[in-house]
Amino acid sequence: MESVLIAIGGNALYNKQSGDNLNPRMVQAVCQKIVQVYQSGYLPVITFGNGPQVGNLLDMAETSARLFENPVTLDTCVSWTQGEIGYWLTRELNRQLLSQGIETPIMAVNTLVEVDPADPAFQKPTKPVGRFISADEAQRLYDERGWIIGPDANRGYRRMVPSPRPLRILEADPIQALIAQQAIVLCCGGGGIPVYRKEGVLQGIEAVIDKDFTSCLLAKTLKIENLIICTEVENVYLNFGQPNQQTLGRLSLDEAERYFAEGHFGAGSMGPKVAAMIDYVKHGGKRAFITSLEKTVEALAGQAGTEIHAGI
Repeated sequence: MESVLIAIGGNALYNKQSGDNLNPRMVQAVCQKIVQVYQSGYLPVITFGNGPQVGNLLDMAETSARLFENPVTLDTCVSWTQGEIGYWLTRELNRQLLSQGIETPIMAVNTLVEVDPADPAFQKPTKPVGRFISADEAQRLYDERGWIIGPDANRGYRRMVPSPRPLRILEADPIQALIAQQAIVLCCGGGGIPVYRKEGVLQGIEAVIDKDFTSCLLAKTLKIENLIICTEVENVYLNFGQPNQQTLGRLSLDEAERYFAEGHFGAGSMGPKVAAMIDYVKHGGKRAFITSLEKTVEALAGQAGTEIHAGI
């Protein structure tokens, strides 16, 4: 089976109304799409975000810090949410596949991703995590806990944490071995657990790695043929929100790079996703898509989404 890496956002699993980390109905809907991709002839490799989930867990850890001798760190929160989300998706995928008479191995891999502790991101945290808060609460959390708070998408304030670039996925070889056995693999949750080496020994570091950049790195490393970055919209647009808005469908690598250089994709929205797609295709990827989770099957069939291709 041809492989496809599907990068799913943490918001696709998160119940905004209740604040629960995972919503069973949303998990079910995500898994239905993964099963449909499998049934259409592709072997899915699933990565997933954890922004809301890790923010919730971090908030709980901060609130209960007085109960523990050693505080729960952000890298540990990433690990917890990797395991939690991976478990829920594995369980539901297994149920749905068996209901269709399909027996195939499913494996969730808690994944370590190496970063550079000297990455400039540690000097300027810009990755929003957790819930939206008011300006007054933002000031209180800064005063009481030293949180760095910033505006996010004109919807309020959120905690900002460092987001360094991923350098190496430590479990890449085991993940590749599982794919070779035609297993559905769930990995690199939340961009991976951030680690670095100190005198050759792995150390955790407090950060949240962008899952789209880690997904691109994994797809390049394992030579996965297709990459889909899921968003809340079906396509990428030129002149978004303006009267001359233009839907982008199938793009050559040259076209995508030209539009990117012209500044059509915002740094806080589609910019990083398009950059990840361009990087993936430039390094041997066959096809890269941005589309909604609901349109993943149609995108692979060339009937939906924005595609960047390698001249095929």
